[in-house]
Amino acid sequence: MMFIGKFKNNRPLPEMLVWNKGGRISYDQVSSVCINERIKVYFWGVLYNRESIVDKDDLSDAAIIAEMYERSGDSRFSCLDGSFTFVVFDSEQALIVRDHHGTNKPVYYNKYFFASSLALLQKTDGFITEPNFQALADFLSIGYISTPTSSLKGVYKLGAGEILIYRNGESVTKQLYPTDGILPVQSNKSLDEWAEEYGTLHSEAIKKRIGNNSDIGILLSGGYDSGCNLVALRKIYSGDIHSYSIGFKGDTWTELPLAKCMSETFGTIHEEYEIDGSEITALPDIVDFLGDPFVEGGLMVNYTVMRLIGCNKPGVILGGDGSDQYFGTSGREVALHYLLSKYKITPIFGLIYHMLSRSGFDKNNSLYRIRFHLDKILNILKGDLFGFPNFHLKTMLQDCSLIRSAEELRSDLRSFEHLYLQHAYKTDLEKIINQVILFKASRMADLFDNTMAFPYMDLDIYHFLQQMPVHYKCKGENVIDIAKGYATSKYLLKYHYKPMLPEVITSKKKQGGFAPMPLFFKDDKQRAQIADFIMTSSVTRNFLKRDVVGRFIKQYDQEVNTDGNWFWYKQSKAIQYFNLYTLALWWERFIEQNYD
Repeated sequence: MMFIGKFKNNRPLPEMLVWNKGGRISYDQVSSVCINERIKVYFWGVLYNRESIVDKDDLSDAAIIAEMYERSGDSRFSCLDGSFTFVVFDSEQALIVRDHHGTNKPVYYNKYFFASSLALLQKTDGFITEPNFQALADFLSIGYISTPTSSLKGVYKLGAGEILIYRNGESVTKQLYPTDGILPVQSNKSLDEWAEEYGTLHSEAIKKRIGNNSDIGILLSGGYDSGCNLVALRKIYSGDIHSYSIGFKGDTWTELPLAKCMSETFGTIHEEYEIDGSEITALPDIVDFLGDPFVEGGLMVNYTVMRLIGCNKPGVILGGDGSDQYFGTSGREVALHYLLSKYKITPIFGLIYHMLSRSGFDKNNSLYRIRFHLDKILNILKGDLFGFPNFHLKTMLQDCSLIRSAEELRSDLRSFEHLYLQHAYKTDLEKIINQVILFKASRMADLFDNTMAFPYMDLDIYHFLQQMPVHYKCKGENVIDIAKGYATSKYLLKYHYKPMLPEVITSKKKQGGFAPMPLFFKDDKQRAQIADFIMTSSVTRNFLKRDVVGRFIKQYDQEVNTDGNWFWYKQSKAIQYFNLYTLALWWERFIEQNYD
C-alpha cells in the first residue's frame, strides 16, 4: 500500500491519493480515516497502547489521533506506541508522523509532494531526477543514506520517531522521542525486582502485538532474543505458532539445530531455509522496493525469511530485532575507548590507525586486523559501517571532494557509564535500530505483505530501560574487565530468562543476525554476471572510476577461493562488492530509469 500527497498554494491540499500495486484505490483500504469539518486524518498501521490513551473502545486509530490533536495539538504524540505513519490536515497546516522506530510507511518529500516511496515521488508532476552524489558517496562508506537526505537531489526522507510540519509553504521536522540528557534514576530496587518487572513488560508487549490473532508467527534464530520471545509467548498463548529460521549452506556455525531445538521444546510448527547464494538474483527487486540504496549483512536474511513465509501468512509475526541495541552493544569497545582517553594514550593509537589506513595495508594480515579493531574502538560513536574506507573511496570516486568524515559527537568521558549510554542512544538507537535493523526488517516484511511486530521495541520497555542502571545492561566487575571481554551483555534479560531456556541455547556463543556475505559471490558464473553488470553500468562513467572498480573486481576474483583468510576480511570485501552491485542496480533503475 502506497500513498502520495501534494502541498499547494502555501497550504496542504486536503486530499491524498492512495495506491496499491494495481493503482489507485479507495480510502476504505487505508488502515483508518477520520474526517470531520475541522481536520482530516489518514492512518496506516496500528496503535499498541490505545487503551492507555483513550477509554473508548469504538474509536478507530485515526479517530484517536484526531481527538488527541484537537485537544493538545501534537504535544502528546510522543506517548504513542505502535507501528504507524499518519497524516493530519487542518485549515492551517499538514503534519506527517512516523512511529518511534519507523516500522511502517517511509516518507519521502520535496517542496511540493510527499509519498511513501521514492519511485512514486519520482512520478509526480515536474519532478527532475538528479543523483545526490554526496549521499551516494556516503552510502558507499556506511552502507545506507542517513536521514534526512536521500539519494536524489531535492528529496528528503522523514526519520523514525519524527514529525514533519508543513505550514505557510515551509516544512520543519522535529523529534518526538529525543535522547539527549537521559540518565538512569537512583533506585533501591533489587536485581530480582528489576528482572520481574522486565519480564512483565515483555509479556505485556507481546500481548499488545498479538491482539486477538489466533495464528501467530515467530522468527527463530537460536539465540536469546528470539528464544525469550517464544518463552514469553507460550506463557500467554496456547494456540498454533509457526516458526521460521534461516541457515547458510556449508556454514559450520549454522544455528538451525538450535532453532529446531527451541521449536521442539515449545511446540511450534517449524519451517527453515538455507541460503546458498543464489538469492542475490532478487537484489534488483529489493533495490527497486527500498528506494535509497542500502546494504547490511542481514538484509538477505530478512528477505529470505519473509519469502519463506509464503502465502499462508500468520496474523502477526514476532521478531527479536533491536533487543541488543536497547540494552547497548559494543561494551568492550566502549570500555577500551574510555580507558584510552582516561590514560591519555588515544593520540598514539590514533596515529597507528592513521598509518594503517592506506591501500597498501588493505590485505589479509595482522595489520588489517589491527586497523579493523582500532576503527571500532576509536570511532565508537560512528556505529557499524557497511562499505568502503575513505582511503579506498579517494581512488574510486571521480570527485574526491565528496568524501567527508561523519560528524562525530564528542565522547562523553565523565565515566564509562556516561559513554556507554551515549553510545546506546546516539549510535545503537538513532543509527542502528532506526536506520538499519528495524528499517530492513520492516521493509522486507512489507515487500511480502507480512505483518511484523517487534516486542522488544515496546515504548514501556524503552522507558523502563532508560531508568535501569548500566551494570544491569552490561555486567562486569569493573571497566578493565569489560575491556578485556569479561562482561555479560543484556545481563538483565539473560538473568531473567536463562532458567527458562534449554541449556544448549544459553551456553552457545552469539553469532549475530548476518549472512556470510562471500556466499553470494562464490559461484563463478553468477559473480561474472554481476561484475559485467557493474562494469557496463553508466555509474562507472558518471560517478565511479571504471578502472578502479575493475581492479577491485579482479582482486576479489583472485582471492575468492583463497583458504585461511580471516572471516571479517572476507566479510568486509564481500559487503563492498555488494555495495557496488547495489549502487549499479540503483543507478540503472532510478537515474537511467531502466525498468527491465
